[in-house]
Amino acid sequence: MAQDIRESVRKKYAQAIINKRSCCGSSTYNNPVTGNLYKTNDIEGLPEDIIKASFGCGNPTALAQLYAGEVVLDLGSGAGLDVLLSAKRVGPYGKAYGLDMTDEMLTIAKENQERSGILNAEFLKGHIESIPLSDNIIDVIISNCVINLSADKDRVLQEAYRVLKPGGRFAISDIVLTRELPVTIQKNITAWAGCIAGALLEREYQEKLMAAGFTDIEILNTRNYDFDDEQAAAFLPDLTEAERQDLNGSLISAFVRAKKPIDVFVEGKEYVIRTALEADLPIIDILLMENGLTTSGVRENLANFLVADYQGVIGVIGIEFAGNGAMLRSMAISKELRKRGIATSLIERSLEIARQLGVKEVYIMTNTAVRFASRWGFYKIQRLEIPGDLMSSSALSNLCPATSICMKLDV
Repeated sequence: MAQDIRESVRKKYAQAIINKRSCCGSSTYNNPVTGNLYKTNDIEGLPEDIIKASFGCGNPTALAQLYAGEVVLDLGSGAGLDVLLSAKRVGPYGKAYGLDMTDEMLTIAKENQERSGILNAEFLKGHIESIPLSDNIIDVIISNCVINLSADKDRVLQEAYRVLKPGGRFAISDIVLTRELPVTIQKNITAWAGCIAGALLEREYQEKLMAAGFTDIEILNTRNYDFDDEQAAAFLPDLTEAERQDLNGSLISAFVRAKKPIDVFVEGKEYVIRTALEADLPIIDILLMENGLTTSGVRENLANFLVADYQGVIGVIGIEFAGNGAMLRSMAISKELRKRGIATSLIERSLEIARQLGVKEVYIMTNTAVRFASRWGFYKIQRLEIPGDLMSSSALSNLCPATSICMKLDV
């Protein structure tokens, strides 16, 4: 049956993209599962008709926190919408992969990429049960109404775990059941291809994620569905009226979030934190550029920079001083070693130095580390609240965009 399911799904999506209609996504196809998932500003700069070829049941790029320089993989990427949105979010030093088994989908996705002018995206042909990528290279896995279509979800989740880096995130939208479906629906190929028969109960999803090795599992309801007679009849013509009525109240869209456990590096054992040296500058510049950060002012203030050293520089942070205040800046960690506690150690050492020097207030300007900084008690402020002498002396004063979030810590 697994091969029949896969072939049915492939044919349905191939025909749907040819017709520019959606199996799980377009109201024009009388599908009650999805619609109105993306805001206008989400798709700014992308082809106008890309939404018509969207097949999702959610918007994982809006729910998954993506950071500059990260590598993202979209399982079942379809016409490429979520891949291209992810590529824009991670920036030129990050990358977004899309994996799909359908030639017609891949053709449209590559056309959309070319029309968008996005260079940091790549579309791969293959199956989500056998991801054609190496181990431990992905920061975030996203997917949109696809995993329910697989007849071997255990294998899908094992593969997702394999390609994620330690500390990597699993952040997908999918259909989840609120109760068991009748056996006749579970075995109906049309209902499988329609994102219904293959859906898991929340408990089953959690169990399978845990079995694959994931931790910090969350399943959040994002949308409830009911099927009226007209919609269900058009969408699932193979089911009887009684079977269609059984679907009412049984399906939700959910955001499923989990993590691959972190192999924490221990300061003093795997690496040391020390003052930056001039010989470190080339690696520091590379780290900053890979993370989309400026190198301006680094050489001039090198004595106020710390590096994490593990057979070479693997992390960096700077701290600038003026009066009773200090500004943290330029924190970057090697892509291969993120999520291992190195950034935490660099911040704590910087704050320790600030306290020793009598600093009363520490500031930071960021677009990506608001939640991270809040762990130490940083809170949001207006840009004008940063002391003038600190802003005027900082190399960041004219470089951080006006959209940067300013934060303060009372030491």
